[in-house]
Amino acid sequence: PIDAARPWPKYQFKPPRPTMRAARVEAMAPQGRGAGKEPDKPRRKVGVKDLGSYEKVLEAFRRYDQDKNGLIRPSELQKLMSDLNNGKWSETDTDRLFQQIDKNKNGRIDINEFIEYVFSNEPTMGSVGDAGKSDYELVLQDFRRYDTNRNGTLDKAEFTRLMGTLNHGKWDAKQTDAVFRQVDVDGSGEVDLNELVAFIFGVPAPRTHGARGGKEEPRVIVEFTVGPGSGETICKQIANQWNKKFGSDVMVRKIVMPQCKGIIKVSARDGTIVFWDEATMVAYRENPFLTMSTMRAWVDDMSRRHIPRLIDGTNAVMDAARRR
Repeated sequence: PIDAARPWPKYQFKPPRPTMRAARVEAMAPQGRGAGKEPDKPRRKVGVKDLGSYEKVLEAFRRYDQDKNGLIRPSELQKLMSDLNNGKWSETDTDRLFQQIDKNKNGRIDINEFIEYVFSNEPTMGSVGDAGKSDYELVLQDFRRYDTNRNGTLDKAEFTRLMGTLNHGKWDAKQTDAVFRQVDVDGSGEVDLNELVAFIFGVPAPRTHGARGGKEEPRVIVEFTVGPGSGETICKQIANQWNKKFGSDVMVRKIVMPQCKGIIKVSARDGTIVFWDEATMVAYRENPFLTMSTMRAWVDDMSRRHIPRLIDGTNAVMDAARRR
């Protein structure tokens, strides 16, 4: 039988847990679901990489493709960027950005060029290919790769090809038929990215059944492993920001390791989804917690793309459980 939470050898691992006896674990409890939500305040010009999740990027492309020919012209990109920046965007800015996105230099931006630009990683510290990427990042990447018609979901054929990649070729249509209804929790006939992430990385059991004893469960618990001092301070700042934005949907759990410094690891889903792991990533990308500006960019990206995805995935699984 296929284990829905861990169906593939690539993802069959147990999340590492702190082993130092002196580790201190604290849960930074949220204040209430949706409490104190505030809109993000832009501190700089907003770029297309700030659009958010894959689904939102696709939606923006379709909305601003005004003649619906599957291509973005310079005037359409100008409209998009002007709207994102409340009018504070020049034609010179558009020309510069257009040249960066239009890889084949044909004067039009197609959806694949747009997606490739938005989700491209900046070359840092000699990163090559998939080196230093977490399993979670690779799943997001592969989903975009196999969503060949760019509708934001996978049909059975696309899902089968994706699963073949994740399983090193050991997957066929019969196996897809065996699990597809289980993955497609909303019964739409296709699998979206939230459903895929929930299927691969699982949703912890308490959160699949909602509140227990009248107490509302957080939809997402993000675990920070930190050193004392500055690491704790950064963790508290981030927890406060997410509390304002997500309320009780998100809880931050802090693990303090006395022998460490700064932010060592950030994960969710009981450690299976890794957002930052100094031990495996620092050789391939910049540490996002070294400066205030890089930390702010990391928090913004988490708030736009990843935290909402995990919340929505949990809600979908909970809704499916209620229907059963």
